[in-house]
Amino acid sequence: MLDSRSVFWEMASTMGKIFRFLPMGCLVVCILAASEFLWARHEATRDVDDLAESVRLLTGKVEELERKVSLMEESQQKKTEEEAIRKETAVVDDKKPEEVIKMAKDLIDENRSAEARRMLEAFVAKNPKSLFRGMALFYVGKSYFLEKDYQNAAIKYMESFEANPKGSKTDKALYQLSLCFRYLSESSKRKAILEKIISDYPGRFAEKAAKDLKKLKNAD
Repeated sequence: MLDSRSVFWEMASTMGKIFRFLPMGCLVVCILAASEFLWARHEATRDVDDLAESVRLLTGKVEELERKVSLMEESQQKKTEEEAIRKETAVVDDKKPEEVIKMAKDLIDENRSAEARRMLEAFVAKNPKSLFRGMALFYVGKSYFLEKDYQNAAIKYMESFEANPKGSKTDKALYQLSLCFRYLSESSKRKAILEKIISDYPGRFAEKAAKDLKKLKNAD
């Protein structure tokens, strides 16, 4: 922004140039016109700077408002999620184990894996000695598997096996575990699981395991 000293010297310089060529009457008029022009430019520059400062302050206020709105939205979303979790886990208290697992399976089929997982994990936490614990963990593993989270899926399939080594989902849990190791590029672990299925769990999954093991050995 131009200060008063800059304006004065610019006016003086302009007047000096004018004095050399014009008679006195014209000089007076020109001096007045030049003075007014330079002063108007000075005022305009100051107005622009003031406007820029106002815009800066307004921008700051808008950004602060946006931040507050974002925090409010996050808080509301968190409350909504907490309420949803409370309702999902409350279902566990009112339903039989078979009903809880069926509801979770339906949620998984509807691509609502996170909801199913919360329900099943609440069931497992509240019923650590239930005969359905292994099956619940199996579907937790399945929910992760469908999301391609093979690391967590492998953990839950192993927990399912450990919870009930003779359960109805044990052989399938082990086979799914072998698939997790396939996607995780854990060949030696996959081989060990396939061999266990073949030796300990004859049936449909043992046949699939034998085929997979043969392909695995041929690949080596």
